[in-house]
Amino acid sequence: MIMEITLKKETLLGLETYDVLGFNSEEELELEISKLIKIRPEFENNLN
Repeated sequence: MIMEITLKKETLLGLETYDVLGFNSEEELELEISKLIKIRPEFENNLN
């Protein structure tokens, strides 16, 4: 029984829809994700 629950949780991770995560649209979710992964300006200079 415990193994079944564990496997079920693992297969569901990351599959929530944008509305379950509190966003109004998929585009809004993608915009917020892009803000989070954007390289901060102070680190951009170190890449060149």
